[in-house]
Amino acid sequence: MKTALVIGSGISGLAIACYLAKAGYKVQLYEKNNQLGGRSGLFQEAGYTFDMGPSWYLMPEVFENFFSYFGKKTSDYYKSEKLDPAYR
Repeated sequence: MKTALVIGSGISGLAIACYLAKAGYKVQLYEKNNQLGGRSGLFQEAGYTFDMGPSWYLMPEVFENFFSYFGKKTSDYYKSEKLDPAYR
């Protein structure tokens, strides 16, 4: 079995790790921080939680296609609600 090393566990790193694993690779994922997710992670302090990056959910079809490639549905993992207004 071939081994693939993935450096960084942001959205792209996690996605390529999934694709490589499905293709039969043994995947080793390396992350310098203590949690996965990169800029999509969370920061907590004094009882408050903050997004580390974008809060917008753009191009939901990309996420739906990714999940479906692995035989899953986004709705099994999270619910997305459209906000009005979406931003100001």
